Amino acid sequence: MSFELMNRVQIDEITAGRDMAIERWLDAFDSYHRLSDEAAALSIGGALALNAPTGDRYNDTGLTRAFLAKTDHEHYDRETHSRTKTTAREHFAERMTAAVDRRCWRHLLETLGFDQLLDRQAREEFYSGLEGVPPAFTSENCAATFGHIWENRRDIYLRGVANTFAALDRRFRSHDGFKIGSRLIIERALGDSGRWWSNYNRRDTLRDVERVFRELDGLGPCPESMSITEQVTSRPDHTPFVVHGDYFRVRVFGNGNLHLWFERKDLLKEVNKLLAEYYGEVIGDGYDSTEAADAPEFHLTPAKDFGAFMSSDEVAWRVMECAMIGKGLTVLEPSAGTGVLAKAARDAGALVDCIEIQPGLAHELRVLHGFDAVRQADFLTLSPSPSYDRIIMNPPFDRGRDCDHVRHAFEFLKPGGILVAVMSARAEFREDKRHRALHEIVERCRPACGWRKWHDLPAGSFAHAGTNINTVILAIRKPG
Repeated sequence: MSFELMNRVQIDEITAGRDMAIERWLDAFDSYHRLSDEAAALSIGGALALNAPTGDRYNDTGLTRAFLAKTDHEHYDRETHSRTKTTAREHFAERMTAAVDRRCWRHLLETLGFDQLLDRQAREEFYSGLEGVPPAFTSENCAATFGHIWENRRDIYLRGVANTFAALDRRFRSHDGFKIGSRLIIERALGDSGRWWSNYNRRDTLRDVERVFRELDGLGPCPESMSITEQVTSRPDHTPFVVHGDYFRVRVFGNGNLHLWFERKDLLKEVNKLLAEYYGEVIGDGYDSTEAADAPEFHLTPAKDFGAFMSSDEVAWRVMECAMIGKGLTVLEPSAGTGVLAKAARDAGALVDCIEIQPGLAHELRVLHGFDAVRQADFLTLSPSPSYDRIIMNPPFDRGRDCDHVRHAFEFLKPGGILVAVMSARAEFREDKRHRALHEIVERCRPACGWRKWHDLPAGSFAHAGTNINTVILAIRKPG
């Protein structure tokens, strides 16, 4: 049964059954206590005391105890330090209703096949929402919840594909140029003996990769006993050894690392098209032309649409945290845009200079946002002078331009000053000449925020701007 085949009448029938089940359980509670009281009155031995387990196999902890209870239930609220009492029947009704609703939500998710549609992140979010007191299993809630999933099934599917490959290896969070190459390395996947997984997330992720390829090949999931993960842990007496699967060739090493080659180039191409659809055309002009130019010289032309993907308040807060901006510090924002970062720095008491390539935005920075020092120019054409205590920036990512902007901005920074830049996730790991030129600068610097120089931003940090590209923050302190 798929959601598009279900109408409101069918949903009403399903939820009506839930309501009747709750009524029957309350009838059972009333009958049990009435009959047990009658039995106690009839017997010279008095009432029987039945033991209640602490929980059951379905994690409905305390449900049996609530069913057997005769006295009022007292609840202590740790936040308000108040105590409330409910009757034994009311307490059982709350516990039982939550247990019924939890089962109904799980069962309908599996009946509609949505558990296969959702990626691991979405499944975990769904099931975590059922903990404690789940939403009531009503017609309105069912229509809203599953209607939302159905309407957004394509986006959910694409996110699942992206998350699957990003989880394999941190270096591939960037999905550089939207493309997964012919090989991936999964570090420390297996324990010392090689017969079990050191981290079950690694196993589950590899299973997800296999599932994606099988789906693209028009096949359903395969049993665990036939999966690539089972073959990997069926280790012979020697290492390294190679496992040949339907879609992968996996080389297993004694240190627990796995090298994974994709054997089906046609399916790999389809995966990369899905990644391009998910991330959007942000890093470059399209699926086949997103590589950074293999030269350390700066790009001579601006990014497509000026690479304008503005920071959110949440990103700005993280940048401020890393930059440690205080009153009286001189700050440069070389790609000021709508002024999100610049305003946050000004609010912290800094003296802020802005550079913005687009005349309209430069005008808004002066007139609407009240910045006195605004220069309308292409930042990469300006001559540097090391005069700023802090540089904060969210440069364009297109074809490695973020590397160009950060390298140039570094020359505007005083010795001992801090540079904090929002960058594409590929900036940390790419190895072309443009990125190597950036890494040479980064290696000379100390971390400015904690003990790391690179900090992952949460997935979806720029979803408000229409892209799901993964991003990082570079936070470094200039020597001197």
